[in-house]
Amino acid sequence: MEKDFQSAPKRFWQTIRRLRRGKRGSIQAVYSKGGTLLTSTEEVIGQWKEHFEELLNPTTPSMVETGAGG
Repeated sequence: MEKDFQSAPKRFWQTIRRLRRGKRGSIQAVYSKGGTLLTSTEEVIGQWKEHFEELLNPTTPSMVETGAGG
């Protein structure tokens, strides 16, 4: 690999990045509003759905809508 570094640094670093990428673990979990850790796919999707519904459909008017602010 050292020889690759000297002769083709781009290929060497691409290989290093590819190898490191394979080592990453992915954790598919989020916390609910109540602080409970959700790990099942259905629970995680439900939490994200709720989060974005609240973000996209706010129940209180924003400062821009009320004309407040500068």
